[in-house]
Parts: sequence; C-alpha cells; structure tokens
Amino acid sequence: MIALKSKGRQAGLPDVTPILDVVFILLIFFVIAAAFTTHGVEMNLPKSEHSRTFAGRSLEVVLAADGSLLADTEAIDLRELGFKVRAAKETPGGMQIVLKADRKASVGMFLTTIGAIRDNGGDRLVIATRPAPSQASQPDVQP
Repeated sequence: MIALKSKGRQAGLPDVTPILDVVFILLIFFVIAAAFTTHGVEMNLPKSEHSRTFAGRSLEVVLAADGSLLADTEAIDLRELGFKVRAAKETPGGMQIVLKADRKASVGMFLTTIGAIRDNGGDRLVIATRPAPSQASQPDVQP
C-alpha cells in the first residue's frame, strides 16, 4: 500500500501588493506637494497702488536691508545671481524673476541688483510690492 502523507494547512502569506500601492501613492503625493511649497522671508516691501497678483513659476531674488542677496532662499552674491538668471532664462518657456527688495535696502544696491539681472538676460523682471490701501477704505481726515 502507498502511504499518503496528509499535508497540513500551509499558512498563507498576506498579499502586500495593495499596501505597496498605497505607500507609493502617498510617496508621490508628498513629493508633488513638496514641489509646490513656498518658502519666504519676512520683507518690508514698499507699497504701490499699481500692485497686482502674480502667479507662475519664477526665480525669487530677495534683497535684504543689509544688502545681502538670496535666490530661492539660498545666500548668493552678484556673480552667482548672474548664473541663476541665465539658468532661469534657459528653462523651457523661461522663468520670470521676482525681485523682493526691502524698503530699507540702499538704492545703489537695488540698482546694482537690477543691472546684474538685466546684464544676464533677465528681461522678465517683476518687482514685488505690497498693495496700498485703496482711497475708499481710508478714513476721511480733516485738517
């Protein structure tokens, strides 16, 4: 007679494919969300009645009151600013350059920064301001 061994129940392993799918979807979500985060520096921007909202991909250049420069939150000098501007210009569709200059920054450094941007092909320059309060919202002041 042939002896047949009865096989015991084999423990089934759980299917991890759905868990991996969820993990990869979450990873993609956080990578994309991180790309859209903006980092800012507290600036004392000048007011302008002609301000308007700006949207789109840009190179953000910050001129601090002490004359230091930041490009996308990275400390740079004028020479490095030229490299950043040329790289921004070479991106597909070109990038606008947003200059955020502190009100207390020297006019000389402001003009030097604009010159460095223009000299390196930064023809799409936007100077950031804060919107000024409208005339209708200001209280009537009588002398």
